Amino acid sequence: MKKEISWQQLRNSYEPSDFSFETTEQIVGEDKMLGQDEAVDALKFALNLNHSSYNIYIATNATENVLADIKKLIQRRAIKQVVPDDICYIYNFDNPNSPRVIYLDAGDGATLEEDMKEFVYFIKYFLVDKLQDNDISLEKEQLEKDLELNKLFLLDELQSKANKLGFEVSIVEEGLAFSPLEGVGEEILTNNIKSVTILAEEVVNQIKQVEDKAAIQLQNILEEKFSTQVSLVLNKLKIKYRHYPEFLDYFDDILEDIVKYYDLFIEQPTDNTELELILKMSTKKVDDILKNYSVNLLVDNQNTLGAPIIDTRNVSYSDLVGQILMSPEGETDICEIRAGEFHRARGGYLILRAIDIIEQVGAYQAIRQTLIEGAIKIQNPSTGSVNRVKLIEPEEVDMDLKIIIIGDAEYYNLLNSYEDGFNKYFGYKIELLEEVNYTKRIVEQIGYKIKQQCIKENLKPVTCGGLLSAIRKTQVRMDKVSLNIEPIYNMIREANTIANKYITANDIDNAIRFKKTLTNKIDNEMKDNYRLDRILINVKGSKIGQINGLCVYGIGDETIGQPIKITATTYKGKKGVINVEKLAGLSGSTHSKGVEVIEGFIGGRFARNIEPNLSCKICMEQSYSGIDGDSASSAELYAVISSLSGIPIKQNLAITGSINQHGDIQPVGGLSEKIEGFFKACKAKGLTNEQGVVIPYQNQVDLVLSDEIVQNIREGKFHIYPISRYEQGIEILMEENIRIVEKKVLETLSNMSKK
Repeated sequence: MKKEISWQQLRNSYEPSDFSFETTEQIVGEDKMLGQDEAVDALKFALNLNHSSYNIYIATNATENVLADIKKLIQRRAIKQVVPDDICYIYNFDNPNSPRVIYLDAGDGATLEEDMKEFVYFIKYFLVDKLQDNDISLEKEQLEKDLELNKLFLLDELQSKANKLGFEVSIVEEGLAFSPLEGVGEEILTNNIKSVTILAEEVVNQIKQVEDKAAIQLQNILEEKFSTQVSLVLNKLKIKYRHYPEFLDYFDDILEDIVKYYDLFIEQPTDNTELELILKMSTKKVDDILKNYSVNLLVDNQNTLGAPIIDTRNVSYSDLVGQILMSPEGETDICEIRAGEFHRARGGYLILRAIDIIEQVGAYQAIRQTLIEGAIKIQNPSTGSVNRVKLIEPEEVDMDLKIIIIGDAEYYNLLNSYEDGFNKYFGYKIELLEEVNYTKRIVEQIGYKIKQQCIKENLKPVTCGGLLSAIRKTQVRMDKVSLNIEPIYNMIREANTIANKYITANDIDNAIRFKKTLTNKIDNEMKDNYRLDRILINVKGSKIGQINGLCVYGIGDETIGQPIKITATTYKGKKGVINVEKLAGLSGSTHSKGVEVIEGFIGGRFARNIEPNLSCKICMEQSYSGIDGDSASSAELYAVISSLSGIPIKQNLAITGSINQHGDIQPVGGLSEKIEGFFKACKAKGLTNEQGVVIPYQNQVDLVLSDEIVQNIREGKFHIYPISRYEQGIEILMEENIRIVEKKVLETLSNMSKK
């Protein structure tokens, strides 16, 4: 007796009356990951593991909503954690090519950066004024007076000695000049000229020594005052940052360094006096020196709440570990060091996508290297330029973060296969469920998610019936619900535009109908093709060697099912079962395998005692594109059996399912779409109340059919027959006892084998 699936087995498991809420706005729930209780517990546990090898891989075909739920879970932990330090780079006076890294409490980094900007500004623009106060001016004036007195004394002494030798000394533009005194004889002048010249040279040297001494004294005064003024500022900073003893020597180093260049920062006199000091370096040199006193605030956590969570798709090597920018001349400095995502996530969590790591060259190298070394090392840009004259190697930054990679399970296997040590450093793998059992609880949880999304996007509430309808439209199995609810969000967004106060099931149906203009067009074209026999499908009567198979094909993101006529011819010969699609180059490997299975079944079932002399051709009629999959192998076998036995197959039925060599019917995919396709063909050509589909019994749970088909099944106008064995299919499709059918097959094969 053939078994038939009842309409009760196909209807939605729940009705609105099964729930206490009428619309989603009435649902009270908890904001948590949908249907992932075990995975959530595992993730919480993994986040508590602090060892460097316990980074996390979350295996899921993640949607944005799943990612948002993961981030929320991490945020609930992160907000309770300590805010990490700011990271700064400062100039290293002991090793200028290796900038020092320092760590400051969150917010202090920005303060230090601003303080050092103010210090540099003070040195560049206000220090000169400080060095021109009254005390310094008085000291300079006294020094100048003393210098003039000493010079006058030396010149007076020279004048006195020169007079005794008969000469008058005068100061001219070129230096000292001598002229004879009145009444002095020429012989005396001639004898004394050499002595006067020697005296003059001695005095000039003495004056030079006096001037040099005065210049040194002035330099010492200015240097002392310069150092004092700079020290006043730096000492305030030392007091301000006294709780960071590890870098207080930085301020001492600045003082020691800047004093060496004090003359560059002093406004020089321009009156051409002998005390004028000549500038030794250009303005650019001043800027270069001052740049060494700048602080590079690499990571600023002053506005961070708890531990940082960085979710990024930027995973190049430099995106992750940071980079050092370089001028066209090949020069760089501490101000050109840029943070990477590792720096920003330090003390917290870094969320990456597996697909990005696989596609971006250098991404995993950066991750692996950093995890192995336990530190973040920024490297100079790779370049072959001969102009690289000033490269720097910043000190490493301590590694303290947990990396979370999200991606398909296949990506995990791929990373594990070609990267040694991946599972060593990502030792905790969590697999999220893609679907869960269809229960009242999961319906309510989905409803709460919908409620949140409606509030967030200012959408109308959804009725309980609308919610159940939307869930059903995403189901692949009657007993399961997909945890990817993004399609439900999309349905609700679209239905919201036509809904009144609430979004109902009818609104969702209408929105889908408006959207499916392409598939509706195809449906209409197919109706005409069936009605006008452009596609040769019989939905009533019986035919020998002909059967209605079922197939699916994709258009965009839609999957469409339709019937396809499969025919078989058998005749005497030695070629066995011939796959016409394969001969035409249209058969995929899985389809070809299914045809080979048919030959194995026939041989094992009917040719144990005879040597078959059989040639058989199987064809999918009006199929002009590639075909793959073995879901038609049972239909192809029944067509061959019909041809051999001469017993016709009922054309009001279609069948899908693969078969093995022992006659077991095996499950296939796309079942709901296939049934929808055959039902539409029957409608186009006329319903007879006898039409239906034969399916593998294992696929009963996969039936998520339209309300129209369920209603027709309820009214006895359409039928679905589950089978597990080849014999059951024979009796349904041919309405004949299996023994009679197989007896006729054996008779035909025996006759063919006779010479």
